[in-house]
Amino acid sequence: MSRADVLITVPELAAALERDAVTLLDVRWRLGEPHGAGAARYAVRHLPRARFLDLEAVLTRHTGDPRDGRHPLPELDALATGLAAVGVRADRQVVVYDEAGSFAAGRAWWVLRWAGLDVRVLDGGIAAWEAAGMPVTAANSPVTPGGGSDAPELHLRAGHLPTLTADQAALVGSGGVLVDVRAPERFRGETEPLDPQAGHIPGAVNIPVSGLFAGADTAYPGGMPSEQVLRERLAPVLAAVTAGEPIGVYCGSGVSAAQAVLALASLGVQVPLYAGSWSAWSNDPARPVATGA
Repeated sequence: MSRADVLITVPELAAALERDAVTLLDVRWRLGEPHGAGAARYAVRHLPRARFLDLEAVLTRHTGDPRDGRHPLPELDALATGLAAVGVRADRQVVVYDEAGSFAAGRAWWVLRWAGLDVRVLDGGIAAWEAAGMPVTAANSPVTPGGGSDAPELHLRAGHLPTLTADQAALVGSGGVLVDVRAPERFRGETEPLDPQAGHIPGAVNIPVSGLFAGADTAYPGGMPSEQVLRERLAPVLAAVTAGEPIGVYCGSGVSAAQAVLALASLGVQVPLYAGSWSAWSNDPARPVATGA
């Protein structure tokens, strides 16, 4: 993959919409907000022809077992049903977008790529679209479920992007570079607002995802930094790749870490995601916990 494979710019998206060449999905979501808040923002304003995709309902499943984490990967049948309901077609590229600080578009990109679909993220999201003077609307976009009678059936297959189990994440932590992208205070175990234990997987290193996208070196507001900046900020991962060491990435529940996977993919590096992340690890009493830097 390259930057052009995973990201789409505002002018490119505008041209694709003019040609009716993509399916556009609004996936705005923020950790800790009430369910439906993203859909409410969509109802106020969104990109023309965008349909709303609910991260909690479609891009994850809820097993009732805390050892699965807060956002386990969806079952493929349920994912296909949810995507077909918003008009996703197997033969048509999907574009997803969110808003600054959300990381939901990274999760959507990851899940759809993992399931075998062609998808890109709007660089800078809705902020970049509006900053370019492009129109927004409150009108719902008509949806033809399944993409219409001429659309091929949506058959999804998992495994197009690599994942780690908890055991595999432990091995990467002990013999490679396992990146924890949560805030430093959560990594160090000084605070834990969501999960039962504070700390991190032993051997992990902390590269906060918020730091990857900080600063003004972006083509669009809130967008992906330049290749040079990403290479500097992700240097430990890139060094491990060069050395042939195992690598992996995790976060609290598999959402914000997908944004780091996206950033690395823009550099042509494929890194496995531990989808259960800290929310799954910390709910298993058999798993060791490290604290401090």
